[in-house]
Amino acid sequence: MIHTLSTIAITKSIIVVDDEHDLVDLFSDALSSYGYDVSTFTDPILALESIKGNPDKYSLLITDFMMNKMNGCELGIKVKELNNDIEVIIITAYENIEGNILNFEQLNKPITIQILIKKVNNYLK
Repeated sequence: MIHTLSTIAITKSIIVVDDEHDLVDLFSDALSSYGYDVSTFTDPILALESIKGNPDKYSLLITDFMMNKMNGCELGIKVKELNNDIEVIIITAYENIEGNILNFEQLNKPITIQILIKKVNNYLK
């Protein structure tokens, strides 16, 4: 019997965290249309719990900087403690953000979907 190897497409998983529902939905729809598996959260604590439950699931975290309960840098640091291979992009309206000790990629608002997709593709393709 001859066995052949089949190619299995591996979908990259992204977690998007922002306390603005509209932005989470917009980013999710755009990233999903490019074939990415996207999980969304409007609460950084719930997002962190999801990552703790399966730290190898995600390849990329896209998070807002200013959120209730925890800012994007704090979330990124905690995520990196769980899985250092997860890349982190922080989206912010601020020119400079405090606490970015791990030098996460920073994208400034307003951000276009084209720029977001380009950055994501740079990390995951």
